[in-house]
Amino acid sequence: MITGNTIQQLVNLFEERHVSLYHACQLIDFESYLALGGVPSRALLESSQAKFTSFQTDAEDRANRVWDKVFVNLTDFGSLFARGAKNVPNPYGPILFKMHPSALLEAADVAVCLWSAGAKGFNREREALKTLEEINRLFIYSSNYGAPESIYIKYRTQLAQEFGKQRAQDPEISCTVPNEVLSTQHVSFVGVDPYVVNNQKLLDWVNAITRRYNIQFPLYERSHFPERTRRNFYNEIADRIGKEIPTLSALASDNTCSQPLRDWAEQISQLGWQFQRYATYLYDGTLKPMRSGTTPD
Repeated sequence: MITGNTIQQLVNLFEERHVSLYHACQLIDFESYLALGGVPSRALLESSQAKFTSFQTDAEDRANRVWDKVFVNLTDFGSLFARGAKNVPNPYGPILFKMHPSALLEAADVAVCLWSAGAKGFNREREALKTLEEINRLFIYSSNYGAPESIYIKYRTQLAQEFGKQRAQDPEISCTVPNEVLSTQHVSFVGVDPYVVNNQKLLDWVNAITRRYNIQFPLYERSHFPERTRRNFYNEIADRIGKEIPTLSALASDNTCSQPLRDWAEQISQLGWQFQRYATYLYDGTLKPMRSGTTPD
């Protein structure tokens, strides 16, 4: 666990490496975040009676005593899908906060862990990396390489070997913040995946919400798609998500889907549980409000 003056040293380490912090959310959560002034804990969302998307891990988060923590990551997980990898889009949402590491200065403690706090039996105190040296070992290259090499995180197999923990996944950061929210003043920009529902871009909805709360930070629609067909996948998938969530095998055999999408569904057939989670959260938190008939201001 990183506490006290060491938090400033952690921020310095991240700044030296040009590391940013990321947090993804759904549309209904985004509006609640701005109403609360930043990226909040789920406990604050609940106590404020704000709208937020239910997660399959909510019960475990409570049991693991992390319900009141604020979470950020060291990677934009949605970029993997956008670049053509055999992944689903970010399950936590199509709206991405990119934050400066100075946000961590608002925290009383910072836990950098090698697996998800939503996992059964997770213990934050035990799993948190203890030193800056350990945290520095998360990265493939030294800071001397400069960006982007200096921000690259080791693969899961490398992390498992490096730290001797077979459960190692993508590093996750949880913070104890006195007011349970990391302020929007640390936001570099908000990125939005290119969904269009009822001829209305998700970006337009996000823009309308930021105007409503008089928030000033740059908004961008995700645009880097080395594999050009990948951009079309977002809406092809969204068009098929409703109260009933299709399986990957159903998408793979759906003749109304493009061949690239069918091929993708076949290639990631082993990630069925991830796809179901992604699709369920997207429907509940973003597609339903966008399909409600209400248009942004």
